[in-house]
Amino acid sequence: MYWIILIVLAALIAITIIVTVVTIVKEKKEYKHYELDEAYGGQSDEEDYYDDDDYDDRPPVKKRKQAPAPAPKAAPAGKKRRWKIILENPDTGDRYSYVFYDSIGIGRTTKDVAFEEFLSLPEDRKISKVHCAIVRSKDKLYLRDEGSKNYTFLNGKKVLKPIVIQKEDLISLGETDLEVVKILRETN
Repeated sequence: MYWIILIVLAALIAITIIVTVVTIVKEKKEYKHYELDEAYGGQSDEEDYYDDDDYDDRPPVKKRKQAPAPAPKAAPAGKKRRWKIILENPDTGDRYSYVFYDSIGIGRTTKDVAFEEFLSLPEDRKISKVHCAIVRSKDKLYLRDEGSKNYTFLNGKKVLKPIVIQKEDLISLGETDLEVVKILRETN
């Protein structure tokens, strides 16, 4: 009889340990950053020199043939160009401006997370702790859902995989909308 009680207690302890470990892993999961660009351009130490880049995926307009442009010189390895993004909540008029190299997280949490910058929106209870991210890939910025419960939408379409964002896009998460007012990239 005692051995049955011991087996049941051991099973309960094992289940408790497994549930605790799974909970801890979910809370501390790392948010991977895409390593998509090996050689990023070098920059002097001067700040605030940006290109105004509006990314547009429309097909290019036919142009007359021109002589090919010379290939750009490879920048020193290890130097990355900074990005600046300005987001605005059209309902409240709040503006958020961030300068970063690789990623910005957006969510409800106020704790430190694995992003360079983090836009915390704690008042919207329909936003996940870490809801979505804006990540750099080569010369573009992408919006990526981080497994949020209520999903992330870009211009009304659900974000199922990282998608390019550009000026005037509308990011919707929970009950909050964020308009991309400006995207700037540091020049070489």
